[in-house]
Amino acid sequence: RAEHGFVERYFDMLKAGGAKHHSELLAPFGLDATDPAFWNIGLAMIEELIVELEGMEAA
Repeated sequence: RAEHGFVERYFDMLKAGGAKHHSELLAPFGLDATDPAFWNIGLAMIEELIVELEGMEAA
């Protein structure tokens, strides 16, 4: 279940399009793209998806 207010913040981010700097778009979510952990978490999620897809291919 989504955190309270998440959907509204998400749609606000989408409405902004390219009009705002990425730091402004991420701030309402408590995210900081200058933090290496931000990227490490994202890359770990992608890695999990790749492993899952590779598993489907092997099946």
